[in-house]
Amino acid sequence: MATAKTTTTRTRSTATASAKARTKPAVVETTAVIDLDRVRKPFYAYVGVADLAVEKLRELPSFYAHGVNTAQAQVSHARGSVKNFPESVREQFETLPDQLQALPAKARGTYADLVTRGHKLVTSVRNNPNTKAAIKQAKTARTQAKGAATSVRRTVSSVEKVVEATAAKVG
Repeated sequence: MATAKTTTTRTRSTATASAKARTKPAVVETTAVIDLDRVRKPFYAYVGVADLAVEKLRELPSFYAHGVNTAQAQVSHARGSVKNFPESVREQFETLPDQLQALPAKARGTYADLVTRGHKLVTSVRNNPNTKAAIKQAKTARTQAKGAATSVRRTVSSVEKVVEATAAKVG
């Protein structure tokens, strides 16, 4: 899914204010190729993290309700495990190198899962009828704003011409 998009960027040369008034700024066109997959994956992972956080926050009330009921049993279990604590720490320390070696693969897998989760969420939002209606309304509003700006610009130009003509007759 390696997709590339070409974009054109226009930059204007900088000059002093007086030089800008005398000459038009030069327009330089540059073309850059952007690998959209390199941009999309981190975005999807970001959305996936946000979605996962929302899911976990929704689970909190039931988690704490369940936790209150089992707190007494956990306290009893903790008292018994204190006796075995040194042995447990030794075992965990011995398996630490294996766990550290597995971390990069686990991180890649988690990242891939977050990208997939984010992609699914973005796709579902993009295909939502409410989203499509909002986009359509935004495009209509943009078109209307452009039309209003053009109308105002033409009106101002006409008024300026009338003022100049009137000033020429008076003066």
